[in-house]
Amino acid sequence: MTNTLVVYYSFTGNSKKVANYVKEKLNADILELEPKIPFSTDYDEVVAEWQNNDMKKDVEIKSIDKDLSQYKKVVLITCTWWYGISPVMKKFLKEYDLSGKDVLVASSNAGWIGHCFRDYKTLLPNANIKGELDLVFSAEDGKRDQIITLQEEIDRWIEKL
Repeated sequence: MTNTLVVYYSFTGNSKKVANYVKEKLNADILELEPKIPFSTDYDEVVAEWQNNDMKKDVEIKSIDKDLSQYKKVVLITCTWWYGISPVMKKFLKEYDLSGKDVLVASSNAGWIGHCFRDYKTLLPNANIKGELDLVFSAEDGKRDQIITLQEEIDRWIEKL
């Protein structure tokens, strides 16, 4: 076990790709967050339920298998849902205390970061946020899995931890 944990939620797989890259670069442990009841694979159904993704709306998440007290550094990566961090990451941050930890935060999106970093700051009032990363992926149909954010930018962000 290391003193660094990468925590992520990925709806499409884009955040997962970056989380695995960060895990390898930092030789960190990794934790995938999952909703207890999976979201629909029908985009229109997800939109209908979550387009008013505010801080008060919750989703239940599966229990985690990591002892967070064992980690001094945490990397948080999630997708952007209607201009905010995903409901799964919000729930994790409401349930688990990361006070005193050094934290990197990132949110993957197709060019609409919205208030994700403000959400992280609200939910991490006693953590030491060392860096933020806007992970931009293509918005073009058929190319949504292609990252636009440069590898050098990701590496510089990782070095802040």
